[in-house]
Amino acid sequence: MEVVYQTGGTRVVVNPALLVVACDPRALEPVMEYTPQERVLLSSLRNFTFYTTCLRVYPRRVQDRVVILAPDIVESQTGLVQGYRNETAKEWGLSAASRAETNVVTTYQMVGVDGASNPGVLAAQRKAFLDSPPSWWPFQPGRYEIVQVDENQNGAIHPAVNPLLTPYFNQFTFGALEGGAPWRWLDMQGANDTVYVHASTCFESVLHCWSYLNILLDAKPALLSAARDSAIVVIGAGVSGLLFAQRFIDLGFTNITLLEKTDRFAGKTHSLQVPDQGGTSIAELGTCYLSPAYDDMVDALSEFTVGNERVAVAHGSGRGIVVGTPPNETVMSFSDYGLMAACQYLGFGWPCSRAKQDLAYLELVAAAGIYVGLRFEIFGSVDGAMPVSRPVGDPYGVFSKTFAQYLDDNRMGALKGYLMYAYQVQGYGDLDKIPAYYGLVWVMPDMAWPFGETSGVTAWQKGWEDVWDQMVTKRKMNITLNTDIISIRR
Repeated sequence: MEVVYQTGGTRVVVNPALLVVACDPRALEPVMEYTPQERVLLSSLRNFTFYTTCLRVYPRRVQDRVVILAPDIVESQTGLVQGYRNETAKEWGLSAASRAETNVVTTYQMVGVDGASNPGVLAAQRKAFLDSPPSWWPFQPGRYEIVQVDENQNGAIHPAVNPLLTPYFNQFTFGALEGGAPWRWLDMQGANDTVYVHASTCFESVLHCWSYLNILLDAKPALLSAARDSAIVVIGAGVSGLLFAQRFIDLGFTNITLLEKTDRFAGKTHSLQVPDQGGTSIAELGTCYLSPAYDDMVDALSEFTVGNERVAVAHGSGRGIVVGTPPNETVMSFSDYGLMAACQYLGFGWPCSRAKQDLAYLELVAAAGIYVGLRFEIFGSVDGAMPVSRPVGDPYGVFSKTFAQYLDDNRMGALKGYLMYAYQVQGYGDLDKIPAYYGLVWVMPDMAWPFGETSGVTAWQKGWEDVWDQMVTKRKMNITLNTDIISIRR
């Protein structure tokens, strides 16, 4: 194998024993000849686009939510501002955010498959929103600044990216899933001395990148049979590339080089350290939340989270959901929204009596039990990111039905209000459009329970970027930045 790249005007040729593709593999199509089997899989991938902006804004009323999201705007996936997270309230509390002259917030915009993801258009949509915002935006119209701060990655200081425009959630089509695309990819791992670990192999999140490594090494033990001084080249120093390098370094491999095209590592992780309220608030533009499903991964990576605590982002009434149509929108708490959706599913309407609400709670408990049981039946485990082997046939329509259809057809429709928050507004697609398989991949059993602390999310006090900074430093990773890949011959 031969990899030719250029950095700093110098052309470098390396002959690795193993090539690890940790970037979007479609980005390498101009420089690497793919096999027909690989091309079929790559042509079946599609993705959303996320656009996030960190702003300094001026409150116009009391802050009573940490996060507000508008499901109808999320569903449209046209790049409109669909919500925000108040970083000041997350860091200092709602009372402090209400008293402060300014707040730091992060806005979300998402574009669906084949949508217009031009950054100029998205910036114009954001400006139009901020200049004439809807009633649920609790800040002054037209008063805001885009935050500009420096980023320090292990001593390398440069301007932080803001806004962030990034491809998001690579996914297979219904037909490709029915054809077993994720497992065909797993079967090909190691062929032509090539391994794919980018999020497109499984799912978008850090948890799934980490879990996929476990699946990969269990399925392909031959990857660990090479000499420990074998040269390994990892293309992409984003989350999946760093996790792969860390795992193989810990397994004794001593000759790993990561090639990164940008001037920074950590990929979609951008943890802006913003001066705020006499201290610092962390604004996550990319990688952001953790759920209880992350616990095992957090334990495994605890060496890299020293001094970095998990903090609650928004529980209970801190999470707001926009309902109604302009100009009469209102903001409901997440828990009330989920209960309302369950009551409406049962035909009770809203508002309804306490007795009918109690019946809706019972329906939710039953639906959560069905969800956990079916997921275990289909996936063969409680917390696996994906089944190691493709489920036989199309059990319960997980490949051919949308997530919403799957829930309705299996007596779980009452959960859709809660899953609107757990899945749809996280940017993973409309419940009425996305394959049920992806809903099951993301919504692990402890996330399906709609009540209590497990229904909430947490974040890192110092940001996700601190995790990767510690990992790169403690494992003394060899990362070459500003790299152009010229050719790859396998």
